[in-house]
Amino acid sequence: MDVVRKTSHQSNRRNQIAKIMIVLFALLFLFAGLNYRQLYSAWAIWSETRRLANLAERAPEEFQNPVPVEDHFEGRLSPDFWKFTTINGGGVVSNETAWHSTAFSTDHGLTLQHFPDSSFKDEKPDRREPASERYNNVTLIGGSGFKPTPSADVVLKFKAKASDTFYGTAGVVVQPVGTLQEDGFFAKPFDMFGFAVMGDESSFYGKNGSLCYLALNWVPVQVEALHVNPYTWHDYEIRLRWISKTEWLGTVSADNSVLCQMPMPAFGPLEIHVWSDNFLVINQPQRWWELAPSLDLKFQDGGEKQFLLDRIEIFEESR
Repeated sequence: MDVVRKTSHQSNRRNQIAKIMIVLFALLFLFAGLNYRQLYSAWAIWSETRRLANLAERAPEEFQNPVPVEDHFEGRLSPDFWKFTTINGGGVVSNETAWHSTAFSTDHGLTLQHFPDSSFKDEKPDRREPASERYNNVTLIGGSGFKPTPSADVVLKFKAKASDTFYGTAGVVVQPVGTLQEDGFFAKPFDMFGFAVMGDESSFYGKNGSLCYLALNWVPVQVEALHVNPYTWHDYEIRLRWISKTEWLGTVSADNSVLCQMPMPAFGPLEIHVWSDNFLVINQPQRWWELAPSLDLKFQDGGEKQFLLDRIEIFEESR
C-alpha cells in the first residue's frame, strides 16, 4: 500500500512539474512573440558585428588608400568621384537624372529634389524588390576604396543643408564597398555611419533634425542628435580612425566642432552614400512588456523638398 501511495505521489509530482514547465515555456514563447522585433534587432547587430570582425581579421595587413578625390559639382558629376546614381519611384529603379517624383541636378552645387507624387495614393506600400512602389529615393555612390589604417585616418568633408520644407530623410554616410548595386539591389547588409537629416514628422527614439547615425544590417545601433540647424549651410566632417583590426572610431563634426563620436566595427574599404528619400520613421512607445521601444517605417508624400551639397571630398590624413 505504501509503495502504491509513493508511486502515486511521484506521478502527481511529475505531472505538476510538467504543467509548470508547460506554463513557463508558454510564457517564454509569448514573451518572445511580443518582443520579436527587439530580439531580431539584437541578433542582427550581434551577427553582423561578428561577420565584420571575421572579415577584418582575415584582411591583409598592408593597405594603400587611393589618391584624394573631390567634386565641386560644376555643372556635372565628377566621373573621378562618382560610380553611379539611382532613383527609386513607382517600384522601378532608374539611372537617369530624373524619374517619377525625384531628381538631382548640378547647376548650382548638387541638389537632390523631391516633387509631389501624383500616383502616391494608388501605389502599394508593400515591401518588394527592389523597393516599395511608394518609396521615392535618389542615391549617389562614389568616393570608393578608402579605409583607416594604424597610421592614417580617413576624412570625408562636405558642405550641406536641407530646404526649409523638409520631410523624410537625407544624408551622407560611409558604407562597405559594394553594398548597393547600380540596379538598386543591396548586395551586402546595409552597414553605415555618418550624417543624416530627419524631418519633423519622423522620430528616431525621440530624435530628429541633424543626426549622427550608426546602423548594422539596417538596424540602428546608436543615434545621436547633433544640435545644429540642418536648414542652414554647415561644413561637416566625418572622420574614421583605426583603433584595432576589428574596431574603428567614427566622428562627426560641424564647423570644426566635434559633435559625435561612436565606436564601430571595422567596415573594410568604404564607399560614400549620398541620398534623399520619403521615409516616415515612427517611434512606437515602449510598452511594459517590451524590452525596448520599436520603430515603424512608412512613406509620405510631403511635396517639394531639397537636400543640397556645395562640395565633397575624401582623403587620408596622417595621424
